[in-house]
Amino acid sequence: MRACLVEQRHVYVVGALNSGTERKWFWASFLMSVVWIAVLSYLLVTVVSRAGCLLHVDTYTMGLVVIAVGTSLPDCISSVLVARDGYGDMAVSNAIGSNVFDINLGLGLPFIVRLIIDKGQPIDLLSKAERMAWLADEIRLLPHVKFGFILLLILVICQITFLITKFRLSRVVVVVFILIYAAFLAYAFIQELLCNYNC
Repeated sequence: MRACLVEQRHVYVVGALNSGTERKWFWASFLMSVVWIAVLSYLLVTVVSRAGCLLHVDTYTMGLVVIAVGTSLPDCISSVLVARDGYGDMAVSNAIGSNVFDINLGLGLPFIVRLIIDKGQPIDLLSKAERMAWLADEIRLLPHVKFGFILLLILVICQITFLITKFRLSRVVVVVFILIYAAFLAYAFIQELLCNYNC
């Protein structure tokens, strides 16, 4: 009974395409899914940015940690499922492919839309406070650049780990990756608490 109710709710929200006659609604169902993703993403960003204000945590750090986890959880689950079925290469490809998609289209497409709306005016990646501090030479290295270097370092550590384990997904790889992520989180929060844009 409960499963039927859940399935009926799903039909009203997005629409199930079970029979051949319902296949004509494929695009409407797909577009409705995209609309729901957009609405929920907007709500996620709004809630996280407000929570960051209440906790006195910068939106950049909240994006690096909370939003990143929220948007990557479905990728993580799908990677676990395919790895459990013995397709480790598909799990790794999913992780790499989703990040390439997020960086190129996830950033590029909204920037293009914003540029069209603003009639070609450049988008400032820094807040006004960051811009003033940078122009006054109070910031030695911008957070965006710093985390780019950290990302390259993580990539090098991952490659070395794969070389050591002969490109096998073993417990060593799992432990190293979890430790890397824990260190990344610790660095992000320590920078937020102590540096005040001066690190």
